[in-house]
Amino acid sequence: MKSLEIEDIKEILRVEIRKQILHAHHVDLGTNKWSDSGVEKSLDTTEKKDLNLRETLKNDLKSYLKQVDSKMEGILESMNIKIEKESVGYKRLREHFIDLYLMRYEWIKELVLKTGKSDDDFRKDFDSKFRLDLFPELSNSVGLTESLMKDEPNNNSTTSDELPYLPIAGGLLSSNIKTFIDRKKVEGKSIKEIGSDNKILEEFVEIVGDFDFSRVTKKEVSYYIDVQTKLPPNRKKSQKYRDLTIKQVMELNLSQKETQTPQNINKRLSKLSVFGNWGVRQGLLLTNPFSGMKFLVKKQPNRRQPFTTDDLKKILKPETYLNWTINFEHPYKIHKVNNKLPYYWVFLLGIFSGMRTNEMCQLRLSDLKKVDKIWFMFVEDSENTKVKTESSIRKIPLHPQLIELGFIDYVGNLRKKKKTRVFWELREDRDGFASKVSRHYNEKFLPAIGVWEKHKKVLYCTRHTFINKLYSEKVDENVIKTLVGHEKEFTMKHYGGDPFTPEVLLEEISKVNYSIINWKGLKT
Repeated sequence: MKSLEIEDIKEILRVEIRKQILHAHHVDLGTNKWSDSGVEKSLDTTEKKDLNLRETLKNDLKSYLKQVDSKMEGILESMNIKIEKESVGYKRLREHFIDLYLMRYEWIKELVLKTGKSDDDFRKDFDSKFRLDLFPELSNSVGLTESLMKDEPNNNSTTSDELPYLPIAGGLLSSNIKTFIDRKKVEGKSIKEIGSDNKILEEFVEIVGDFDFSRVTKKEVSYYIDVQTKLPPNRKKSQKYRDLTIKQVMELNLSQKETQTPQNINKRLSKLSVFGNWGVRQGLLLTNPFSGMKFLVKKQPNRRQPFTTDDLKKILKPETYLNWTINFEHPYKIHKVNNKLPYYWVFLLGIFSGMRTNEMCQLRLSDLKKVDKIWFMFVEDSENTKVKTESSIRKIPLHPQLIELGFIDYVGNLRKKKKTRVFWELREDRDGFASKVSRHYNEKFLPAIGVWEKHKKVLYCTRHTFINKLYSEKVDENVIKTLVGHEKEFTMKHYGGDPFTPEVLLEEISKVNYSIINWKGLKT
């Protein structure tokens, strides 16, 4: 690493000035100049920000210096310059940063009021006020030499036309990704979401390189998209591709069937766009380079289908169902099967409650409660349980058939054993608690009996089966939405409160009936 020198200071300040001028233009262009009140509002906002900054500098300088230091460290790191906070150069640079932040409010006012000042005038303002000789082509001010009592001024300094459009003040992509992910952890985002975001962001760096965040433009994003169109889906999970570099995978010239769909790439761009918006909010980007870069594709309809009567006959045939659940043994006897009871109950809970797979797998014993003498399962958002949306928080009556099969007895035994979760055998991973149960059904059980279809007939379809049954029994749509955690109609959402009594919900859910199944044969 090299030490901070005069020319480095000049380069950093030139680019920072460019950034602040662009920021001033951004505010100016966001002002409604056709309205006196619009202009007044913009000026008033700018004045308040100016006063707030000056107040902070006056009363809480130490805290503000930490913010400036954080930004400067990112800049110096991206330029491979040693950070020496006690050096004269570092302290002077920090001082000029603060001066520049104050001056930008003056520049905003000049632009909004249409005083006729140009970008070069703003550069001159700063250069002449602090005698830095940053723009010798614009003024004859004394150089930074006198300011720092060091080297001779360099007459070959970069002109404004040669400066990059965006600043170099953002720090490396990788360091910003780390900060972004750390913030998500503080916000309490799920392990699954954080892991997914991190992989997508790391792959972006793998494709475009690790350079200054503030230099990311649509050009890099476009290149990233071009590369993604040549890669297979789930590259890191595939034994065939996971040990290959991106370049090596691209050299395989995969067919269109083998590469990922525009929809998959759009999902990645959505995640990256969240990162870009974060960068804008942090003042590291002027605009979000990921915005507007998605493929224009029609939204795919939900392809999952409810299980048919024939499907349910195959799945719930007593001998078959019990052999694949509570009597299931691994083909290789050396492997012990620990999840037999979750295998048994989850499918049954699904077709009689419509709960999402992970909602069932994460159930705690405390989530089963009696309300007006009726057993309910509560789906809640807590430290240990997650819901998909706010409307997912709900309570569902326990279907009489589940009670008949012994679910309450099963839960009672767990309480005696001092367990806390209904399916205590399941361990949480990045996808929640449902991974092992889902894999058992989708990779073993359902394919073995000829029911499984990719994306169409999977364990999650128990939810679709339940909802389909409710509609076929002509259950009120708002009751259905209440039971399965869908967004309610506007009127009900805002004015309805909780209009359905426990008795009504039990009566409606009891209409779900699969009479073709030998339930006595399934009772254990």
